Amino acid sequence: MAWLYIVILLVLAIGLWGAYKLLGTPSRLASGDYNFVLADVATSVERAAGRLRQALDGDPGRLEDEAAASRKIFQTGYYQTLRLRPTSGPDAGAAARAELGRACEAYDWASRMIASESVHNPIILAAARQLLDAGDAALRQAALELPPVLSTPAESTAP
Repeated sequence: MAWLYIVILLVLAIGLWGAYKLLGTPSRLASGDYNFVLADVATSVERAAGRLRQALDGDPGRLEDEAAASRKIFQTGYYQTLRLRPTSGPDAGAAARAELGRACEAYDWASRMIASESVHNPIILAAARQLLDAGDAALRQAALELPPVLSTPAESTAP
């Protein structure tokens, strides 16, 4: 019976080691893909922040749902800014990635405040708006520092 516990413990240890190796190492992308993913994260975060701000300024009935949906995007964006790295060479997007991470953090905390029970407290609303403004500023700075993304043709130009 002890051998069964040893086998189970061994399988769990190998599983944990595998998860650590998979999640503990940064994602390495080719330079073009890296720039494209950074730009995509910035665009997704910008759209989610806009929807959150519209819900805050407009319909209070959908505010909690929009805050929860936006928070998922902000958390995913923040996680991506921590993990993404180019495969080789200098990281031209490091400053943009850091600013994008700061924007995601600010937006994430604003969405948490908006989705809380205290959303009717004017002090909480003012703090959430300040966080949204700080996130906007960090996102604008990240957009200025993003490396250029080479566009691909929308359709084939072959004869």
